[in-house]
Amino acid sequence: MALELKILQAEHGDCIAISLEYKGEYKNILIDGGPSRTFEVQHIPRPLKIFLNEVKAKNQKIDLLVLTHVDDDHIGGLLAGFNKSGYLTELTEEVWFNSGQLIFKYFDKPIDASNVVMLKNSTGTNTSIGQGIKLEDHLIGKNIWSHSLIKTGDKFERFGCKFKILSPSIVNLQKLLVKWEKKRKIPNTAGAKKDYTESLEELLIEDQFIEDKSIHNGSSLAFIFESEGLSLLLLGDAHPTVVIDSLIALGYSKHNPLKVDYVKISHHGSKANTNDELLTLIACNNFIISTNGNHHGLPNKKTLARIINHFPSANLMFNYPDLINKIFNKQELSDSSFNAIGCKDVITP
Repeated sequence: MALELKILQAEHGDCIAISLEYKGEYKNILIDGGPSRTFEVQHIPRPLKIFLNEVKAKNQKIDLLVLTHVDDDHIGGLLAGFNKSGYLTELTEEVWFNSGQLIFKYFDKPIDASNVVMLKNSTGTNTSIGQGIKLEDHLIGKNIWSHSLIKTGDKFERFGCKFKILSPSIVNLQKLLVKWEKKRKIPNTAGAKKDYTESLEELLIEDQFIEDKSIHNGSSLAFIFESEGLSLLLLGDAHPTVVIDSLIALGYSKHNPLKVDYVKISHHGSKANTNDELLTLIACNNFIISTNGNHHGLPNKKTLARIINHFPSANLMFNYPDLINKIFNKQELSDSSFNAIGCKDVITP
């Protein structure tokens, strides 16, 4: 089996699967799980459960599970998978998860009732620290959780794959302490209004970038993934300034950009998470947008305009291809050199 990349249809969230062969064995990496509906709806299997059924049928495992951060559209499906007998609890070999316990321990803060937010196991909110607590409790004692805080500058290798962590920064993790303690509501940075009626040219006129201020998104894991035959920039919901600083620290610049095969755009294409400075540090022609377009006006067409401006022949890859004709008009699709294509099936480099 060649290396396979799957951008599962996770509604408005992220759920990414990488499968590869290493020393004669098949390995599976799962990154996030989308909202709970990504696993099943009224016992009917949805994309995540279907993928896990395939893994089970092949007598394989989830060799590495990466939870980028505890927003519901990234953790909900994982919780459903852990709560269902025969699935993630039994299949998972290793978990990367910056839990509240690890964060408070790192900053030498006591773990007690005053700084643990207890929320019901709800999947109807955009952000659920309570779900993070629930997953943390579930993993304790199962000997599959790394118990290591994962942060900017860290480097890991698993079954021949290299991971270079770009986000979160220590500063942004420290901000999350306040989030856990005070349960502050964070407004949606992108807004609910769609900008699809505006042309690509109009969107770039006097384009002023305002960065995402969400504490949760600032704590998101983002990393460079490298394996034989494939390199990915997986940005979770990370803040661009953190990613930029990390790329510069690694020696990348406008004249020496990071070369990757695919970029999974941050925060489902929000205009607050992709800026021109970040794009100048990347050399890539394939940009993946993971969302069904039903929440918060995402993806923002302004983000796509910025990408096209930097990479005129870019492939914009949507795991919900029906978005293409909603975002772009016929003239834009026919007269421009970029390609808007679907990626709901397996991507093989």
